[in-house]
Amino acid sequence: DHQMSKPETTTLRGELPGVKLAGSTGATAEVYAHGAHLASWKTADGVEQLFVSSDVVFKPPKAIRGGVPICFPQFSDFGPLGQHGFARNETWEVTARTPTSVQMTLRSTPASKEKWPHDFVCVYEVMLGAGNHLKTTMSVTNTGTEPMTFTTALHTYFRCDDALAAKVTGLKGASYLDSLDGRVRREEVGDFVAFAEEVDRIYLSTSDALAVEDVAGSRSIRITKRNLPDAVVWNPWIEKSKATGDLGDDDYKKFVCVEAAAIETPVTLPAGERWECEQVLECVKHVSSVPAIDAAPSKVEAEEAR
Repeated sequence: DHQMSKPETTTLRGELPGVKLAGSTGATAEVYAHGAHLASWKTADGVEQLFVSSDVVFKPPKAIRGGVPICFPQFSDFGPLGQHGFARNETWEVTARTPTSVQMTLRSTPASKEKWPHDFVCVYEVMLGAGNHLKTTMSVTNTGTEPMTFTTALHTYFRCDDALAAKVTGLKGASYLDSLDGRVRREEVGDFVAFAEEVDRIYLSTSDALAVEDVAGSRSIRITKRNLPDAVVWNPWIEKSKATGDLGDDDYKKFVCVEAAAIETPVTLPAGERWECEQVLECVKHVSSVPAIDAAPSKVEAEEAR
């Protein structure tokens, strides 16, 4: 048996196995084998960019609340399976890794084929990029003899200092399905999406360049997606946060979800074919253009160098 030894996992929060990535600049990421779930991404300054629930439950097969759950082979209730499919509930195999990247693989099994009767291999890769970048790539290969159809989403929870002041940009002019109103189709007329109540919308055929502006945190996360035409924007607001067992009552103030997705037009994959998508996140800090009163340049420089 000449196969390379399987990459080792470490024990992450919740006593579950996974992989911790670390870049030379100080950026880190944590990816669980459970769900191939990216649950932490800290930029070089040590700041966490993703949100995980204050009441998170680490009990597989339950999905982890926060980070980047993978919705596959179904988004929400768009199909015959349970909510969001099963990929986020399964244990993935760590199939390759470097200090700054990990590849995890999920293959169909007799048990998965009872739920979804298709042979597939799904490969997900998380990579810490140069600067404040994080790249995730997912490929799905139809290893069976019949075509298969699926919907999918990367259900990213973006941490915000204050979600009530946050904005999602890049969606002006896009149509969306309002999931809080029978999925009626509307058009986005605003320059940005804001959060003063519950928001649950499926934006269709959007720009591939979106952003979460965490105004209170003086930073934004730029989202660049490829082959994921749609984008879900969600914040559960007060009542749903209270009603959701693994979400803290005040957690809605701390995140917004922007989910790069393929929903309106499901992906149909012929036998033997491979489909791939990608999401690149970049954290951009906003430097105030107005200097603090009497700010001493020497003090500013000292802060920078620390």
